[in-house]
Amino acid sequence: MKKLSLLIVISIAFFLGFSQEIKILKIEELKKVYTKSNDTTYIVNFFASWCGPCMMEIPILNKFQDEHKNTNIQLLYVSVDNPNSTKKLQKVVTKMKMKTPVFLLNESSDFSWLPAIDKRWQGSIPATMIINGNKKVKAFFETPLEKGQLEFYLGKLGL
Repeated sequence: MKKLSLLIVISIAFFLGFSQEIKILKIEELKKVYTKSNDTTYIVNFFASWCGPCMMEIPILNKFQDEHKNTNIQLLYVSVDNPNSTKKLQKVVTKMKMKTPVFLLNESSDFSWLPAIDKRWQGSIPATMIINGNKKVKAFFETPLEKGQLEFYLGKLGL
């Protein structure tokens, strides 16, 4: 019985270690997160739990963040899932071991909000934005990123 109790406690601790709160927000609230007046370079990844290429990209981004955790680079995940699907999204966040902030957009399903992120965005996901407000640098990629591409783009952008 003691072993079973210990196993349950360890399992819960393991689950909670990869579980985190998902904050639901509007575009204007999201923009405040990555436009802070600091020297942080934000990698903002737009994804959905139902998107196969998104799920393939997440481990690459997680590894990138692990390798850059003591730098001024911050990865942010932004889900474009239906705002009513938080339980499903939470399972994905836990399964994919997403340790950086995860946000869920609460915007209209007509995608009229896309230009607020980038005027060129057609709505494809995954999509990734690199932004550094202090250096006035912004790049947007409407395609899955592969291993090494973020490092390449950051170097090209002087970040």
